[in-house]
Amino acid sequence: MDAEQDVPTDLARGFAELAETVRPFVGDGDLETVTETFWSGLHGLVTLMRSGRLRREGHGRRLAVLVRHFSR
Repeated sequence: MDAEQDVPTDLARGFAELAETVRPFVGDGDLETVTETFWSGLHGLVTLMRSGRLRREGHGRRLAVLVRHFSR
């Protein structure tokens, strides 16, 4: 993970766990980029929903779309 050298330990561990979760779906792809993209998608969905920018009732469907995309 090169984004920042001073990443808090908990975030680095979370990223590593997420990377292991998506690893089976990456194949020969770039694990770090796929993990960053998935993390960003999850973070964006939660941030936008919490701030009221996304319809709360659509949260489950949006999350399912994101997860389905990364679990093909």
